[in-house]
Order: sequence, then structure tokens, then C-alpha cells
Amino acid sequence: MPVQLTKPQPNPATAQRIAEVQAAMLDMCRALAPAAQKCAEDMGSAFEQMRTQRPT
Repeated sequence: MPVQLTKPQPNPATAQRIAEVQAAMLDMCRALAPAAQKCAEDMGSAFEQMRTQRPT
């Protein structure tokens, strides 16, 4: 028995929801960027201190 493959029709509601979630995630990443940058700078400073610290 042959199987007929059909291209699924896009669901506009799903596409809208995906766009909304994408926009929310982008906003969240932009909001967290300054904190992530400060964290990376602090970690870099800590690693530099460990690297230059003499063993006791």
C-alpha cells in the first residue's frame, strides 16, 4: 500500500509563540550580560591572584 507524504502546514499560533519565547530569551540574555561580564572579570582577577601567589 503506497504512502503519500504531504508537507505539513505551518501553525501560525505556534510560530507566534516561538517568536515570543525567542524575544523573551533575548531580553533575558541582554539583562544578564552585565552580570556575566562582571563575573568573568572577577574570575579572571581571582585566577591571576592564584597564579601570582607564592605557596606558603
